[in-house]
Parts: sequence; C-alpha cells; structure tokens
Amino acid sequence: MVFCENCGTELKDDDVFCSNCGNKIRHTSKSHKNIYIALILTFFITGLGSIYAGNAKKGLILLIARLAFAVIGVFIGIFLVLSVLVWAYAFYEAYKDVQIANGYSNPKLIEDFKGWDQNNKIIAILIIIIILMFTVSGCYSLLTMNSHTSSDPDTHYYVSHSTGGSSSGSSSSSHYGGVDDSPHTIAKNDPDWYYDHYDYGDYDDIDEDLESQGYD
Repeated sequence: MVFCENCGTELKDDDVFCSNCGNKIRHTSKSHKNIYIALILTFFITGLGSIYAGNAKKGLILLIARLAFAVIGVFIGIFLVLSVLVWAYAFYEAYKDVQIANGYSNPKLIEDFKGWDQNNKIIAILIIIIILMFTVSGCYSLLTMNSHTSSDPDTHYYVSHSTGGSSSGSSSSSHYGGVDDSPHTIAKNDPDWYYDHYDYGDYDDIDEDLESQGYD
C-alpha cells in the first residue's frame, strides 16, 4: 500500500498524485513493509514489529520494558498489568514504523483510517477488537488471580509449629497442611489437639475459654 504523505489517503502503487488532496507522491526504492506481518510479529514478541519495520532501537526498548515489567510483576502485581499495556501499545508503534518505512512521514492512525477503503477499515477494526480483548482479558486475569483467598478462620488449615511455652520444649508434629498456627485459632477449632500439644497454664485466656465450654 502507498499512502499520501500530506493527508494519509491510501493510493495505488503507481499513482503520481494524491486523488484526495493533489499532493505529488514520492516513490522510494525502499522495500515495502507489510503492516500485517508487523502486527503478527508484535503479537508474539513485543517490539518485533518495529524492528521488522527498521526501527530496531524502539523495538528493543519496548521488548526490554515489557520483560522488565513482567519480572517486577512477580513481586508487585500492578507491573504485570503494565507489561500487558506495553504489549498493546507496541501494536500502535509497529503501525507507525511501517508507515514511515513505506514513505509516509507523519502517520496518524485516526486520520489515516478515514482514507482507507472499506475492506481495510473492516480488517483494522477486527484487529483492534482482538488486541483490546487480549489486553482487557490479560489485565483482568492478573488483577483477580489472588483475590479469592478465603478470610474465614474456620476454613484455614495449619502447619507444624513449635509448642512455644510448653514445658516440654519440644516441637509438635504436623497436624494440618496450611498456614495458621495460632494457638488461639487451633484451640477454637480443635481443642483436643490443642491440649495434646500444649500444657494447661500455657495460655490462661485459652484455658478459661475452653473451661467455660466444658473442657477440663
């Protein structure tokens, strides 16, 4: 495809003047860059579309930025979302770089879109929808992946832990397979197991509470 440098209208490869604004078209000897190839490359590897279009510096910056955000995102979740947004933004940059490589010095997506024929407009809309779907889906998944942890004490499980104030001083054997090893919570959920591993008098408040429930 050839585009007018002045108004962005799509033209035939052999057009000398723009059919929309009359601007003279400059034909260069540079090899033509295919926008669809650039977008496909960007889909799989962030920044590769810009590299394909001849802008290696920008492509590498986008790739490094996405990888950096992904690594930091392992520790700070919001950076995983930023990584997805960089991926989406790379499509726009790939489009601009392809247009520049093909002789259109000032590409503007919205204005260019107005000059495209009906088929190219439909294809562009479908591509944008797909990118938005992947972007929204990715961000939503990353934001909600850790939001379903239960806060109900009765659903917690326990791991092995030290007897702490027990006169025996030995470590109790593992009875549960989770994370909450609070003596108060264990006593609440399993009084018999609590007294198997703690001595009377270790926790006065727990002893009083259990005595009120009929445990000796």
